[in-house]
Amino acid sequence: MVDLKKTAAGGTIGFLGGALFEQGIESVLGVDFVNGVCEIAGAVAGMAYVNREMVDAAYRQIKMYTGKEPAEITEAEWLAFKLDHPNTAKYLEEALRI
Repeated sequence: MVDLKKTAAGGTIGFLGGALFEQGIESVLGVDFVNGVCEIAGAVAGMAYVNREMVDAAYRQIKMYTGKEPAEITEAEWLAFKLDHPNTAKYLEEALRI
């Protein structure tokens, strides 16, 4: 639940930053941007920044478990890791599906 709150907060702050950026560009340059582009970009960037620490933690956990870089592990090593750390494996599979 804490991660969901952090993601929502990061997305909201990014959205607000994008809205301020869009308003600033429009008022300074007099250029009319398509509404919502900067807000969406800010929200996505904010959510990605907040969740970056979870991906880093999963990376360190795989490296400690196998002694290898995640890109170098075999299918058998991944399955063994998945059995021992099901929550981390599930999160990584969800994150990589995006």
